[in-house]
Amino acid sequence: MDYPFGIDISKHQGTNDFVKMKANTAFVFVKATESWGYTDPKFYANWQGLIGHNRGAYCYVWLSDDPLRQANHLIDIVANAGVDWRYDRLVLDLEKSGHGLSKAEVTRRVLVMMERIKEITGRYPILYSRKYWLQDNMLITDPRLINADWWLAYYRTALPYPLFTPEMPSPPLMPNGVSKWLIHQTCERGKGREVGVGSYYVDQNRFNGTRAELDSFFGRGTNIYLPIITKPEPVEDDWTGLLRVKLWSQHDPRWGGDRMGESYWRLTEKGCLVTSVAIYLDFLGIDTDPEQYNQLLGIHGGYQYVTENGIKYANMFWRIPGVLFPEIQKDLADYTWYWNGTGWETQARSILSSKRPVLGLVDMYAGGALNQHWVVIVGERANGWWAVDPDTGTLINLSKYQNKVYRIVSYRRLQ
Repeated sequence: MDYPFGIDISKHQGTNDFVKMKANTAFVFVKATESWGYTDPKFYANWQGLIGHNRGAYCYVWLSDDPLRQANHLIDIVANAGVDWRYDRLVLDLEKSGHGLSKAEVTRRVLVMMERIKEITGRYPILYSRKYWLQDNMLITDPRLINADWWLAYYRTALPYPLFTPEMPSPPLMPNGVSKWLIHQTCERGKGREVGVGSYYVDQNRFNGTRAELDSFFGRGTNIYLPIITKPEPVEDDWTGLLRVKLWSQHDPRWGGDRMGESYWRLTEKGCLVTSVAIYLDFLGIDTDPEQYNQLLGIHGGYQYVTENGIKYANMFWRIPGVLFPEIQKDLADYTWYWNGTGWETQARSILSSKRPVLGLVDMYAGGALNQHWVVIVGERANGWWAVDPDTGTLINLSKYQNKVYRIVSYRRLQ
């Protein structure tokens, strides 16, 4: 079979001729991000240059870093550059070693990223890697991995400059647990100028199928590769015995893309607390929402900025609601940390008995370091504790977070 030909590019390709590139490739993958704090400086130009072409954007994954941050960063950067999820595809580049994690933990983190991408785009990402890295670093036992769209590297030893290295014939070497491949990276020193890139060399790839099947995979033509449609979780709409609050999500397009003050971060990435406090203030009768509240925080010094590794973070001052709205007071007895996530229930019941919600700190992903995430606890029923989760904008049972709460904060309205 004459497998359809494609390339993958990044800043290293320099200035590209996209007319020539489109004419000489069937698909192109573009580096977008690395971990959660880096964006390829050429991504926007490369992405825009490939409008109308079969294209995908990839994140070079750092397994030691927060998987949700990395997935959100990739989604955010691609969305801001212009995307149509019917056609454009996302990729996780899995090849970085030295992370110090077990196979089980690497696998868990990859699945977290996969699920987040599926939640937003409607389908799982393509997974790029190679046989021996996968066997050394992951457990390919979950059906989502066994049946994943695998992009596998396997090529000849590179010839010295200025020689070009011929492509390795397909198929690629298959890791244990994987029986089918989607894309084969066949060469790392192909002829760059012949396909419109600015660099001398370029990575080359082959798609496992016909050109019609390739176009179908990218959402064009007859849909042979049916997209994976995300079925939303059932939304709990029974507020019996609970405090009714707004179902606001930090990812709402009305404010999700807004920067948090002068920081690097947007509400969609780090805005769970800001969204939760906005929900709380609205319940107390303050006319605000996450967009307005975030704007007020930025204007009136509501954020404390901390820079780590060149990235500026924004932490909300806890007492700022009382500064912005003098009728609001933060409870003084809410500094208790529950380090094991247990023993918080008595304090929560006390606050709820005064007809006020509870801001609760939960662990976004169980296991390992605490991945801080804030929710708004609205009550307790026979079937457990209930909260509004700003990640989804829905009413959830706290069993989603193992019923563990690590800190409680509350506000009250002065009479």
